[in-house]
Amino acid sequence: MQSEVNFLGRISHPNLVKLLGYCMEDNELLLVYEFMAKGSLENHLFRRGAIYEPLPWSLRLKILIGAARGLAFLHSSERQIIYRDFKASNILLDSHFNPKLSDFGLAKHGPDDGESHVTTRVMGTYGYAAPEYVSTGMFVS
Repeated sequence: MQSEVNFLGRISHPNLVKLLGYCMEDNELLLVYEFMAKGSLENHLFRRGAIYEPLPWSLRLKILIGAARGLAFLHSSERQIIYRDFKASNILLDSHFNPKLSDFGLAKHGPDDGESHVTTRVMGTYGYAAPEYVSTGMFVS
């Protein structure tokens, strides 16, 4: 959770969930985020609960483009951020179905100046991870 505070406390983008505040008490960290009225993309895609209706393809495309913009922002920041947990359950939707990436617990800084790659233990959800990352453990810029 500390990494989420570090990353989200320093960056802002329309397709990243806003960290409103946090509290630490007795080594317990509590994070407060903006309310995302429509829940996760995963709930809509797999209709988890009676309130979730199938999403029209035009809305799915809007969500995909917004999520991609959030990732592109992270990858093109002054100090690149490698998200490492891109999946439907981490794409939250506001009341207008605008997507925002959430859960930065596995996020990591990208290569420093002069470095071509970052090597790391493979993290995240394998079905959603890039095959070259899963096979080598390296992120290449």
